[in-house]
Amino acid sequence: MSYQIPCSPVVTETEEKKSRFICWLGPVTDKAAFLHVLEKVRSEYPDASHHCTALVIGNPSNPDTMQAGDDGEPGGSAGRPMLELLLKQGVGNVGAIVTRYFGGTKLGVGGLMRAYRGAVGAALQQAELKTFIPLINAEVCCDFSEESRVRFLISQHLGSCNDAAYSDKVQLPIQLPADQWPALKAQLQAEGIACKTLEPH
Repeated sequence: MSYQIPCSPVVTETEEKKSRFICWLGPVTDKAAFLHVLEKVRSEYPDASHHCTALVIGNPSNPDTMQAGDDGEPGGSAGRPMLELLLKQGVGNVGAIVTRYFGGTKLGVGGLMRAYRGAVGAALQQAELKTFIPLINAEVCCDFSEESRVRFLISQHLGSCNDAAYSDKVQLPIQLPADQWPALKAQLQAEGIACKTLEPH
């Protein structure tokens, strides 16, 4: 469930047969924000030939959003190899923009694919990546006598419980790393304590 995300933006430059490839790579969790960065990059390099893009929002093994743009390069020669590299490297919540200054020599589709993939690869090598573990929301329902035990188990699994509702039972809304939930759930169920995952709103 965990995956790599970039900590902060980086800008790198590579060259292929006198064509310059300038890659902006950084954290992105919102498509609109990525388009804003793209407009900024376009304004920084207004005389560039192309601004090709790749975007992965969410877990790269099953992204919420993923897209690639060739910006006038031959179809599939730029954005797609950039996107494929990000997915292959297991990086999510990431955007890449590769700005190309044409150097006078045509690279052909294969050469373009290598150049754009290489530009993103160089940026990934420079980027500081960290492991992102998504959080899930769940709810535990227990007797009053079980509350302290349940709170102890939640803390053992790196979870937090900031509130509680008391009626004939105690209802504890919790948040914890997704990879901790299966073990906690199994432990609670083994002790006869009801629990469920809450669907995100």
